[in-house]
Amino acid sequence: MKNKTIDMTEGTPLKLLVVFTIPMILGNVFQQLYTMVDTMVVGRFVSKDALAAVGATGAIMFLMISVIIGFTVGTAIVTAQNAGAKNTKGIRSIVSTGFYIVVIEAIALTVIGNIGIRPALKLLNTPGEILNQADLYLRINFCTCIAPILYNIVSQFMRSLGDSKTPLYALIISSLTNIVLDLVFVIYFHMGVAGVAIATAIAQALSAIYCLVVTYTRFPEYIPQKGEWKVDSKIFKTILKFGIPMSLQNMLVSFGMMFVQSTINSFGTNIVAGYTAGNKVDQIGIQFMNSLGTAVSTYIGQNFGAKKIQRIFDGLKASLLLNVLMAIFLAVVIVCFSKYFVLLFMESKEVEAISVAVRYLVIVSTFYVFCGISQTFQNLLRGVNYVAVPTISSIIELVVKIGISFLFAKQFGYNGIWWAWPISWIVTDVFLFLYYRMKAYPALRKEL
Repeated sequence: MKNKTIDMTEGTPLKLLVVFTIPMILGNVFQQLYTMVDTMVVGRFVSKDALAAVGATGAIMFLMISVIIGFTVGTAIVTAQNAGAKNTKGIRSIVSTGFYIVVIEAIALTVIGNIGIRPALKLLNTPGEILNQADLYLRINFCTCIAPILYNIVSQFMRSLGDSKTPLYALIISSLTNIVLDLVFVIYFHMGVAGVAIATAIAQALSAIYCLVVTYTRFPEYIPQKGEWKVDSKIFKTILKFGIPMSLQNMLVSFGMMFVQSTINSFGTNIVAGYTAGNKVDQIGIQFMNSLGTAVSTYIGQNFGAKKIQRIFDGLKASLLLNVLMAIFLAVVIVCFSKYFVLLFMESKEVEAISVAVRYLVIVSTFYVFCGISQTFQNLLRGVNYVAVPTISSIIELVVKIGISFLFAKQFGYNGIWWAWPISWIVTDVFLFLYYRMKAYPALRKEL
């Protein structure tokens, strides 16, 4: 099978980022369809309580995915740097070490998750009428976490080599499978939230298997040979160097979201249901920014490994331009059609919940450009080995988001909570830009 990868060290940065980002956007959108379809099916075919139950798990699910993505992104950055340096042997060591990381992470998440689910839901002020359904949904997801872990680490590996299309194809297949199984398990077998959770697990397993098969056939030179399936201590430490700060950063964001979720939950089921529907639409929009951020990480990592510093500056300019264009497009679409998007998740008679969702979407989407700027600078700094700074920026974002949501909720009610998102993004952007100009930029200039 012919290699279909993109060498980020050659060619026009803007074109490279566009070509690489588009499949990433589509892939991340399809990945969001897992939980989005779950929400749509339970909201339309089960009940409002079932919709709220799935929504009330959002912060905990985000925490689980954050831990997964942290280590997979750490692996991806190391892979991109080795790919830029044309170090095939080093990449094989990354693959073998990554295998052990997958196993350890899956066991740890399954055990810790199942122990902490019930206390966490109670801590989040989850309404009593939806507590058992939320608990069941989470347990199924934690017990099957090996599937998303495996998919994410293999897909990030392929993207680091410049292949952003195979993960997209895997997600298209698995998302379609998820839709069919959701409908079958819920409508015909009346399995409720358990049905959508099981459907998601099966679909995620399919995407992981597909990526593994393609990796084995398309990149045989990167498959460890006999005797190479072992942990490389140096590679392991390097992955941890990137992965731990990234996981910590994502976990801090998750804890911030848990606090915000707790505040939202305190306003009752209607507000939770409205936030759930709005947040699902919001997460689709955020994937545009996340996708560009991942593309920046791969671009920066490869060029830093190849010691092509000027291309790093050129890539930053191109990514900021793309971010502005995407943010404007998304804001216009979401503001104009927010009500129609929300109606995908609930019936038109749920007037209060729909109003909550629309208000949330209008406020948050208008400021997407600041979310994108944060993603760009965080991934640039990771790619050039400033791994602690993005974590610090996440702490700043966390503190601001918690503070604003708490103060504004008391002052303006639940509508005040939504302003925590744009304000925290803006403060984080100021910190990241100042650090880049004062520290990272001068250091990179010296290497020209």
